[in-house]
Amino acid sequence: MRHYPLSLSELKKHLTGTKMLDSVSIAALLLAIVFPFLVIALFPKFYHTSDVDDFWRWSQAWKLGWKNIYINCDRCNYPFLGTFISGGVMDLMGIEKFKNIVAPFRYYLAVIDALSVLAVFFILTKLKVRNSPLWAGIIGLLPSSWIGSSVWGQIDGVGQLLMLTMILLCVWFNLNGKVSTVRYFAFILAAGFLMSLMLLTKQLIMFSLLTMGFMTLVNLFFYLRKPADIALSIVIVFIAFTAPILWVDLTVNLKEPYFSHLQYVLATGSKHGDTISSFGFNIWTFLAPDPLGSSHVPVYIRLGTMPLFSVVPFTAGITLFLFSNALMLFFYIKYFYGQYMRGAYFFNSENILLLLLHLALVNLSFNLFLTGTHERYLYHFYPFVIMACLGLFDQKYVYILLAGAAFYGLVLYGYLSRLNLQFGHVPFWVLGVFHIVIYFALVILVLRYTKSQNLNLKMSS
Repeated sequence: MRHYPLSLSELKKHLTGTKMLDSVSIAALLLAIVFPFLVIALFPKFYHTSDVDDFWRWSQAWKLGWKNIYINCDRCNYPFLGTFISGGVMDLMGIEKFKNIVAPFRYYLAVIDALSVLAVFFILTKLKVRNSPLWAGIIGLLPSSWIGSSVWGQIDGVGQLLMLTMILLCVWFNLNGKVSTVRYFAFILAAGFLMSLMLLTKQLIMFSLLTMGFMTLVNLFFYLRKPADIALSIVIVFIAFTAPILWVDLTVNLKEPYFSHLQYVLATGSKHGDTISSFGFNIWTFLAPDPLGSSHVPVYIRLGTMPLFSVVPFTAGITLFLFSNALMLFFYIKYFYGQYMRGAYFFNSENILLLLLHLALVNLSFNLFLTGTHERYLYHFYPFVIMACLGLFDQKYVYILLAGAAFYGLVLYGYLSRLNLQFGHVPFWVLGVFHIVIYFALVILVLRYTKSQNLNLKMSS
């Protein structure tokens, strides 16, 4: 290690390199913000026609009266907020013809993508990840970040923005480090409200509520020490969570015998889980004779030509998903319990990064184990796993994930352009193998990291 100061020439070279890196970082961030707009402008016909057409049809039903949306629209199978930010927004745009509404609607979705890029930047900055503008720009520029949302013509970017807002809320509350009753109640009220909005957006985001609810609950136990205070806080979060849902259910009209629009959506919506996969990937696509077949037909597990036993993918997938996430939750609870016993009142940056990784693992696990996966169901995985790994692990893992995200985006491009038809299900099998390896590698990294952190705490105490 050198102990003498840099020479003038070395200092000038260092400052020039820093300025150049800063310029590249800002350029990457700005490019990520505008890139979806450029793609939509340059390729106006590159989108998923049937999804956007569905939203346009929903807008016609919304025009007849939003309170009757689930009566007038048989194909409206999103929760209320998701129906509003798709069909409702289209109606507000006041453009009658379908061909004229497509571009404005996708530009509106591109604004959501741009806000998500900025949210990623703020989160990485607050978590003290080096070169935050550059990495936020890279995450925003990944094909997996924009093909499946604004370019596709889907609303998953809205759910993503809500999740990022929830993470920002967690950062705002914890990293300030000040004990404040007003701040605390603002946090739990906003947390409950944001989780409610997530549930009201789209079914895909429901899996992510596992992490969001866990994060909020751990925060309650960290900040409070009295059981009565914890119980009161849980009640407040529950009220903030249920109030928007109850308002919707009491306001909209429903067909009998449904008492909640969420019940109606889940009961009458698309039955994705009844098929093995719809151009997505999971472990069952390797075991079932037909990757697009029924998930209720038993699959035989064989040793060579000898059958060992059979499983029904639908029920076995739910069991594996619940078991794997219960096991992961156990290790997370053990880790945070160790932090709690050492007097932690707030999350630190590493805690929040670990929760981002948990969020990513939940989204990856349902893609691997549940039936009915679609081509875009991995949308909520890559931004969060890359953000987490940037702050927790060696950058070599980040580069592997970037390659996976790029290939996943390429597969989405192949789906929209119909290029995948030349390769059948092969691209999704490749995705399956890659992500099975990634899942178990990430689980091992989590276990090693939490074990080493708890060991460090024991040695320092």
